[in-house]
Amino acid sequence: MTVMHEPHPKAAESTPVSRRILAGLAREPWLIRLGALLLLALYARSIGFLPVYDDNAINPWTSLTDIPKFFTHDIFGFDGNAHSVYYRPMTMVWSLLIRVCTSGVPAWFHLQAVLLHISVVMLAYTFGRRLFGDLRLGMLTAILFGLHPSKVESVAWVGSSCVEGLGGVFFFASLILYLKWRESRAAVWLGGSVALYAAAVFTKETMLIVPMLIGAHLWLFSVRKGRVWLIVRALAPYGAVSALYLVVRHRVILPATGSVEYVHPTFSLANLWTAPYAILWYLSHLMMPWGLSVEYAANVVEVPTLRSFVLPGIVILALAAAAAWAWSRRRSKTALFLFCWFALAIAPPVILAPMVSEHDRYLYIPGYAFCALVAWGILYAGKLGTRARFAVGLAVVALWSALTWHEMGYWSCEKALWSRSLEVSPSQPKAQLQLAFVYSESGDSAKALSILEEGLRYRPNAPKIWLARAGILEGNQRLQEARAEYLKVLQLTEPAALKPGEPLPPPYIRAHAAYRLGLMELSAGKLLDAEGHLRMAISAEYKGVGYHASLSRCLAAEGRAGEAMAENATELRLRLEQRPRS
Repeated sequence: MTVMHEPHPKAAESTPVSRRILAGLAREPWLIRLGALLLLALYARSIGFLPVYDDNAINPWTSLTDIPKFFTHDIFGFDGNAHSVYYRPMTMVWSLLIRVCTSGVPAWFHLQAVLLHISVVMLAYTFGRRLFGDLRLGMLTAILFGLHPSKVESVAWVGSSCVEGLGGVFFFASLILYLKWRESRAAVWLGGSVALYAAAVFTKETMLIVPMLIGAHLWLFSVRKGRVWLIVRALAPYGAVSALYLVVRHRVILPATGSVEYVHPTFSLANLWTAPYAILWYLSHLMMPWGLSVEYAANVVEVPTLRSFVLPGIVILALAAAAAWAWSRRRSKTALFLFCWFALAIAPPVILAPMVSEHDRYLYIPGYAFCALVAWGILYAGKLGTRARFAVGLAVVALWSALTWHEMGYWSCEKALWSRSLEVSPSQPKAQLQLAFVYSESGDSAKALSILEEGLRYRPNAPKIWLARAGILEGNQRLQEARAEYLKVLQLTEPAALKPGEPLPPPYIRAHAAYRLGLMELSAGKLLDAEGHLRMAISAEYKGVGYHASLSRCLAAEGRAGEAMAENATELRLRLEQRPRS
């Protein structure tokens, strides 16, 4: 670590005031404290924001006795089925603790999100001070890291804060204790680092990069003789935790049976073709952090072209060549370590780009390496004077603070959030559906239908949009139009109507359309038509809530009492099976 000496009193009197201020900031961590206060001031208004997106999901867990259940299913598996590959029990534990301590008031959840982020920034400062051996570089990197506008999604959105923010706390704390172990070789520090790594990886899957980062650091900063054996011994406990996590996760996260929708990774050549675009996307959002959104238009490259694959690839190679040239002039091990940091941290969202669209929250950890580069450039690059460097640093802080304040405003409520998403990406289907739902719930059905109509202009054969339109029409008693659009959904989801290689839509879409048609025909007294559509719904989604009960009513109206009783019994059994695990 850089040693700071007190100046001679006479020398201090002749030193310009600006230099004395900067020297004082360098001697004491006042800058990081001011940065924390600035972050608190910027994000304080989010405490009054309404719940948005997944924050509105119904969560049945309300007691501390439920905690052991969190380790037996994925983060969305409230009904006992696996709905995703997101195994994050520590996230659920943290969320439950906040709910129990605050009675679930949204303001408290937003406050914890802000405090989590500030905690991550303070830990990033401690880590950077040890990594760089430079107090000023560690401070400025941490402040820029906290202020970067890409952090807005992970702070203003409670659901993301309990993943990115909480994971960030464990992540940086684990690396800090590792560095303390490197200095002292005391086993207690290594044990603490391993324990915090375990907490991190059970918070978010991508924290598996921690042992890789430690291995890279050991390789770069250890003497060549005995280096391999040192790495093996140091990483052994991290490897044991990783193996335990992967085994538990494999036993818990199993693809759901039946008709339950299941989010899972996909791997094909599209992963390779999309990678250059995805890398440039994330780099551009680090360098130009404005025009941000919760969702962006999907950009999956199925076939490599000059524009979608070759040109992005050339740009990335050019950037890599420039970085290699710059590194060759100084051959900094720390710079090489930060390159490994960024590459490892950004790899998961790049590799899985075809499965999920790009999101700013995926830059939470990778952004630290970028901010370290910016901070180094401000402090040491070129031949600028002290005042000029101070001015540049202040300008970057002011710009990023203003952008953070601006971008955060779009997270105040569902309407603002999804309106912004459509403003950034007019063809984004999830935004179209969510915003239409917001207007429909507020009673503005005309506006909701117009948004969905615009969505059909981009995707005329999107069954989810047709299904949403049909539901709104039915709710407004425009039954003939609703019936026609439900039939359109059945037509679009008919397996025989799909193009070769086209994925089958989620079964609940076809099931729900058939179910609503069945109920409409049952109300109209068309019992045979109703029975046909209700059986179609059950065929598509056997465990659909209410499907068997409605078929029971239909059969009873037809005078088939025995069959009606059997369907009713099936409904009761399925409802019991789908209750949260005890």
